[in-house]
Parts: sequence; structure tokens; C-alpha cells
Amino acid sequence: MSVAANDHDTTTTTTNVLENESDTMSTKLYDAAKAEAATVELKELERQISLSKSQASLGDVEQGSIERTNSSFMPQPKVPMRLAFGEVCTYVPAQFEEPGVLNSLKKAGKAVRSAFSSEVARAPERQILHNITGVVNPGEVVAIMGPSGSGKTTFISLLAGRNGLRTTGTILYNDQHKPTDKTFKRQLGYVSQEDVLFEGLTVFETLYYTAVLRLPRAMTDAEKRERVDVILEVLGISHVKDSIVGGVRIGRRGISGGEKKRVAIGQELLYNPSVILLDEPTSGLDSTTALNLVHTLHDLAQVGNRTIVTTIHQPSSRIYQMLDKLLLMGQGHLLFYGDASAATDYFAEIGYAMPYGMNPADYFLDVASGWSGEAKDCGNMCVGDPELKALLRAIEDKPHVKGELAEVKLANAYPAAEEGVDLVDGDGLKEAEPLGPTYLTQMRVICVRSIKERRFERFNVDSIGTVIFMAVLCGVLWFQAGVGASLATYKGAGDVGALLFFLIAFMSFNLLFNSIFTFPNEKTMLLKERDAKMYPISAFFFARTLADIPMDLAIPIGATTVIYLMVGLKPTVGAFLLTQVVVVITCFTAASLGLLLGAAFLNLKRAQTAATIVMLTLMLTGGFFVQNIPVWLQWLPYLSYMSYGWDALLHIQLAGRVPACPPGEEDCAMLNMGTVKFDTLGPQFGIILLMMVVFRFGVYLSLRWGAKNNR
Repeated sequence: MSVAANDHDTTTTTTNVLENESDTMSTKLYDAAKAEAATVELKELERQISLSKSQASLGDVEQGSIERTNSSFMPQPKVPMRLAFGEVCTYVPAQFEEPGVLNSLKKAGKAVRSAFSSEVARAPERQILHNITGVVNPGEVVAIMGPSGSGKTTFISLLAGRNGLRTTGTILYNDQHKPTDKTFKRQLGYVSQEDVLFEGLTVFETLYYTAVLRLPRAMTDAEKRERVDVILEVLGISHVKDSIVGGVRIGRRGISGGEKKRVAIGQELLYNPSVILLDEPTSGLDSTTALNLVHTLHDLAQVGNRTIVTTIHQPSSRIYQMLDKLLLMGQGHLLFYGDASAATDYFAEIGYAMPYGMNPADYFLDVASGWSGEAKDCGNMCVGDPELKALLRAIEDKPHVKGELAEVKLANAYPAAEEGVDLVDGDGLKEAEPLGPTYLTQMRVICVRSIKERRFERFNVDSIGTVIFMAVLCGVLWFQAGVGASLATYKGAGDVGALLFFLIAFMSFNLLFNSIFTFPNEKTMLLKERDAKMYPISAFFFARTLADIPMDLAIPIGATTVIYLMVGLKPTVGAFLLTQVVVVITCFTAASLGLLLGAAFLNLKRAQTAATIVMLTLMLTGGFFVQNIPVWLQWLPYLSYMSYGWDALLHIQLAGRVPACPPGEEDCAMLNMGTVKFDTLGPQFGIILLMMVVFRFGVYLSLRWGAKNNR
């Protein structure tokens, strides 16, 4: 018994020891887990504090002062914007408008008939957006999803006020501001699907020039540069700040596609908008780059209290999880709007359950494309509802309506906002619109930017090589043809006259065809900056005119100097300078004509066609090729600036240096060619300069009335 008792006591003791050790171990494990959790929490807190400190470098820049706090991530918008859109419907012409003159005449005839008719007949239309309704609150990232052709880009361009299609319904910010209000433009940032950037500028230059043109004049240049540096840090592109954007047009590689998209977003963040609208910012990016971009947008919305709406095409599952709300569209219809996390459950309730393990974004695109969900284990997507009739009927029977969506009624539910309404801050006080840069500052920035942008086009190897080759070739073919001994004969004088005409024609052709590319290539950028009200069109026109002067001077002066020395033209300083002046102003006139054609058409193919026709007409009637012009066309030589330029060069180089030429002498017919004849240089200079001024004025009118966004 004692032995058993001892064994029992021993067992009890051992059990107690094991229990104590177990409790001790559990306590240690619990303490360790608690310590580890505390460590993780502490690290997370330290990370957030570090993030806040690093992000605080942006500060709050208003009216030239920079205030730094430990809690600011970006300059906080003074007026957080709540976006509400109700029953938005959009219509487009139902018939394709055939291009051409006949169609234009037909449209003009209909307009005249409707002007004299009491009834205004509306052209047949097709509805592309159907009753889009929703609310976006500050701090939210809303993704507009849908297959191609569902109306995503159309809708977000309506939210940005950059769509001219006929639209019904209401789009209001803070229940009072329309997207088209001029005073509201400063609060709205819009990033288009295409990366509209100057390819010849560096990343820093792109953001800096935008900052100078958009930020208040009260901010100093140092503060604007600091704002740019902080934006570069926030978007993670500081390491490429000195790299050019690059592209096909300038033939140079630059930054990557994701970095270009971040630069475009940075341009909108510079002036601290309350609303940021983006059209497919992740298109063409790899999954990791797209995820980082969406993460940046999420931070901007959460910490900066901004309203962010973006269209997105086929996001990854990780990107989808970062979205706050989803607006799903299909064939212009609203299929779902609400929390992105609730979309799967809602579609399961109406009979469209998502297969296990599938990416929700892929599944929603399949449903919006017409997948009925009836086929099981189908290798390819089975489209059983191409017109979405069954899906729309199911949505109508059981709509997904949240409390805040119930506030959005028909278009007349909100009071119409008047044009030019002042913004109101949180205290109910009107916010005065800060003064932008001065007119001279706008001209200076646009001029410098234009010179830096065009340096790759105008001074590339192809352009300079072509001009140098032709100059040397002319020098070889007419080598020393302008010396006194050669001019003693009619044949020698005729050769020099032919060279002078070729000099005028070649340099004119070169500059004209270079100039027609200017405005068609910059059309998208010009429309973007005009929509953003960055500067008046007159500032752009005068700045581009000043930027053209050094760009258009270098090549003509250099080529003319080479030809002048090799050919041995009149060896006096006065004759050399006058020849240079005639060539330069003639080239400026040709460049002005090229700018006019480019600005008038804003279409490169049409501008090139028109330039070819105009230049050949002016050259053929310039007096060198055709003498016996029909009577009814004898007014054309007086419109050719080549006639006046050639006559001025003949007067400078040959007057008093060649034998007198009788009127009927065939050997010296070259010296009698040309309809335009003056005894002095004054009329030629005056007429060419007048033509240049008229062409430049036409450029301004074309830009003023033609470069408008008609989307």
C-alpha cells in the first residue's frame, strides 16, 4: 500500500510538475506572442510615423507660404468635393458622317433650311449611356469597369467636363458646381488615357513648367521647385527626374510607360485638386507597376481626402481588393454601383454566382460582356446574353441600392449651378481664386519650353545633314559662278539668276514643311492646356512666334553662307548682309505659311497635301519656270513671295554687274524673267514683310477659333 501510495504521490507530483511546466511554457508562449504582436504594432506605428514625417515634406503651399506638419501627406484641399451624378444619359449621332466637300455642303444646306424653318429638326441619335447614377465621397477610390465599348471613357470625360455630346441628367460637385464651371477648373484634375507629354523635355522640366503656368504667382520660384521635388518623391520618380520623356516623334527612348503615367498624374497634383479623374491609367503597364500606381492613388485619396474616380480595364485581384467602390458598366447601362467587396454577393443573389477561385474583376467583365452563367465548366467564355437582356431584367427586379444612392434623384433634384459660382470652404466663406502667373511669365515659359522641345526635331542629324548636303552640292555645281568674269556673259549671269531662285525655293520648302508639323503634333497638348485654362491663346501664339526666331535663323543663315562663299557672289559686306536678310525674311514668310496651314487643318495629312499644292503653285508662278501665264491667272505671281524674294536677290547681286540686256535678246532672256520688277529694294521688303504679318495673323485666328475640343 505504501509503495502504491508512493507511486501515486510520485505520479501526482510528476503531473503537477508537468502542468506547472505547461503553464509556464504557455505563459512564455503567450508573452512571446504578445511581445511579438507589440513589436509588430510598434514597427507599424514607427512606419506610419516615418511615413507621416516623410510625407509632411509636401506641406501646405498656399499663396507663397509653405507650412509643414507631421500629419500632412499632401497639401490638403480646402474644399473636399462630393461627386453626385443622377440619371446621366448621353447621345451620339446615329449616322456616320461621310467626310468630304459634298457632305459639308449638305450639312450647310440643312443648316440654312433649319434657320428659315420654324421647326428645328434634330438628327437621328443613338443613346450610349443609360441612367448612370451614383455618389462618390471624398477619400474614396471608385473604379469604373466594363468591357470595351461600354462607355467608360465617355462617362469619365463627362465628369471632367470635356465632352461635347448631348447629355441629360445631373453631374454636380458638392451639389452646386458643374464640371464645366470655369471657377471649378482649379479643383478638378483630369488624366487622359494617352500620355500627353512633351517628349523632348525631362521629367523635372515637364513638371516645373506646368507648376509655373498653374500655381499662384504669389509662390516664389524656389517654392514651386520644392513642390515639384516633393511630387517627384511622392510618385516615386525622383530617380528619373533628369531623363527625357522620350517617344517616337523625337526618335529617342526615355522613361517607361508607368513613369510617364506618373508624370501625367504629377502634373495634375501640382495645383492640389480636390478631384482627380483618370482614364485607364494602368493600360499598358505590368501588374506590379499597375499595383504600385493604384496604391499611390489610394494613398492620395485616403490621406489627402480627395475624390478619385478612374476607369480601369481588367485589374488584377490585388488591385481589385484596393478599390473602395465599383461602378460596373455594360453597353452603356449601370450594372452595379457600390462597395467593391459587396459586388460578388450581389451578383450571386441575382443568379450570377462567381466560380470558386476566379478573379472578381475577370468575372464581372465576363458578365458585362454577355455571359449568362448557365454553361458549366466551359473551356471558353460562353456568351448567352449578348444584349444583356436577362442581366438587366435581373438587376431591375432586385437593384443594389445603398442609402446614399437614394439621395440621387432625377436631374431636377439638384439646383442648377450658375456659371461662375464661387467656391465655398468649410467655414462657409468664399474662396478667392488666386492669381495665376503674369502674361509675360506665361510667354517666357512657353517660349523656353518650345525651344527645348523642338531642339531634337529642328537640329537633328537628318535636317542638318540634308541642308548641308544641298548647300555643298549647290556650291560645287555653281562653283565661282558669281565672280566678275563669269557675270560678263549673259550665260554666266543667267546661271547666277537660276541659283538665286533655287536658293529661295529650297530654303522656303525646307522651313515650310518643317513648320506644318508644329501645331498638328501639339494639337493634343494644346487642347489639354486650353481645357485646363493654363494660358490664353494669345500668350501661346506670341511665345511660339518668339521661339521660332532662333530656330528658323540658324539653318538658313548657315546654308546661305556656304553657298555664298563657294559660288563667289558679290564680295561686299553690304551685299552679303542684304542677301542674308532677304533669305531670312523669305524663309520666315514660308514658315508662317506652313504654320497657317498646320493650324488651319490641325491634321498632318491634310496640311501636307495643302502645303504641296500651295508651294508648287507659288513656285511655278514665281517667274522662273513660266513666262506666258494666261491672262485670267496673271494675278497669281503677285501672291508669290518667291517672286519678290527672287527680284530682290537679282537686284542685290546683278544690278550694275552684267551687260545691258535688250528686250528682244534671247541670250539674256533669264535676266528679263519674272512678272514682278522693281528698281529699288524697298517694295520687295515691304511686301514680303506684309505677307508674313498676314500669315501670322491667320495663324492666330486659326488657333483662336479652330483649336477647340469638340469631343
